This record gives sequence, structure tokens and C-alpha cells, in this order.
Amino acid sequence: MNAFLSKNENLLEKPIIIFGSGRSGTTVISEIIFQHEDLAWHSNYQELFPKFAGINHMRRLFDNKFWRIIGMNTQNNRSFSNYMLFRPIERYDFWEAVTGERIDFSRSFLLNEKATAEEREHIRTFFAKIVKFQKRKRLAIKITGPARMEYLMSIFPDAQFVLINREPVSIIRSWMEIYWNEQITNQLWWQGAYTEDELKKAKELSSNKFLFAAFQYKKLMETTQQEIDKMHPDIYTASYEDFVKNPKAFINDMMQFLHLQPSKLVDKFINKLSIANRNERKAASDKSEISETTKQQILQIVNA
Repeated sequence: MNAFLSKNENLLEKPIIIFGSGRSGTTVISEIIFQHEDLAWHSNYQELFPKFAGINHMRRLFDNKFWRIIGMNTQNNRSFSNYMLFRPIERYDFWEAVTGERIDFSRSFLLNEKATAEEREHIRTFFAKIVKFQKRKRLAIKITGPARMEYLMSIFPDAQFVLINREPVSIIRSWMEIYWNEQITNQLWWQGAYTEDELKKAKELSSNKFLFAAFQYKKLMETTQQEIDKMHPDIYTASYEDFVKNPKAFINDMMQFLHLQPSKLVDKFINKLSIANRNERKAASDKSEISETTKQQILQIVNA
């Protein structure tokens, strides 16, 4: 173990990993939790300089004992000033850089995959620098797509996971409306877990973008459960629907599980948000409108 990691191993104790399918509510929930004064996280500046841990010193310019100006996810605030602020973000240039050429972190399910000893030390060292340079006490991570649980636990064996679920038809509709429309309807976006029979089934469904997306969503959920059953992680499972019913109680329960002390910063941030159940809204356009027949077909695929 290198000297820096040996001295700063305590910064990687019980890292928090929030995950779930894209469009399941992980962004808004993680954004609330990430307001906690103890937590360091992957930022927009880190994504600009994915191999340079020193960029995390920038947080001190925006968040210190004199002032705190943290940006929001750009889907909620697209202003130029928000883009310039230090803020949490998920994108994957950083993950590809830190995990190295052997691992396709963005596009692989990473089932039965572990980091090598050298990879583990490199990744832990980089994340310890993130926490230290942001001048925080604990690491928090948000990812979407495959759980990648065995791989992540080979690096962070004492990680605390938070899995966010959401009603599947709403997820599929949201996929059609956001950036995954072209990605997930034209190809199997994640690789390395499909059987030959599943590949044949995917081909049969590929002419219907909603059912093709539902097929991929089902695989995400199946592989996630497989990894949970195999790895027995310290995990908190919650739903987007419970979150929107009572955001404050939901966040308080989650923070208790994560052993996070009550935070006025978290409370203040929740009070600023306008949280509504987006499952009940109308489709954004005709292209994402799902008929009742298609809804039933989606549910049949997901629950089969």
C-alpha cells in the first residue's frame, strides 16, 4: 500500500453507493444526501479533468466556512452559472479513467468481475484524494445502470449501498423522453450478461422500442438481484414512490441507515425543492406516449 493511502484509509470507511436504473429517482435523492457536510462526491470539475485528483481542491472555493454555493444537477437547473458551480454529477469519463483499460465500467454489467490488487490500490488512492482534497470525512457515489456490485465491493468491501426502485412503466417512458432514446432503443446498451436465448428474444422485440427498453430494464433488475443474493451487501432498498409521498421522512430514514448525523444543510435543500410524483404526469410527447396495451406488455416482460 502506498504512503498516501495508508495514511488516509479512514476516509474510505463505509462509502455510500446510491444506485438504480436511470430515471428511477437516484439523481434527486442522491442530490439531497450529497448536501450533507460530511460527504465528498464526484463533481463536474472531476469529469472535465478525469485523471487529475487535485481538481477537487476547487470545492473549497465554493463550499467553506464563509459561504456555500453548490450547484444542482443540470436537468433541474440549466443556467450558465449553475454549470460553473462545483456540483455533483454522474457521467462516466472519470470512471473509465480511474478503472483503467481492462474494465468497461460504462457499458459492461461486470458480473463476476473483481479489481486486481493493483487496480484496487490505484482506485482507492484516487477516491481517498477526492475526499481529502474536498476536505470532507466520507465518500459518496451515485451510479446508474448495472449494479456492478461484486466489482465495487472488491474495492470497497464495507460499502453501504442504497438501491432506488421505481414503477417500470414510468421508467420506460422517461427513457424515451430523455437522452437514452437513441441509445437504448437501437442496441443492447450494456454487455456481458445475456444468454443466447435472451439475445434472440431481444432481436424479436427490437422492432418495438418500448418493449426492447423493457427487456433491458428487466435484465438490469435481474442482475442486480443476482449480485445482491451473491454478495450479501449492507444495503438499503427504497422506492421513488415512497420518496415523493414524504421526502423528509424518507431521507431521514435513509440517513439513519447510513449513520449520517442530522444535517441542517440537507433539511434546507429539501425545503427548496418542489417534489411531485412524476409517475402521474402526462407524456412529454406523442413519441413517449404509452398505450394501455403496451403498458401491459411492458409489465409482462418485466414480471415474466
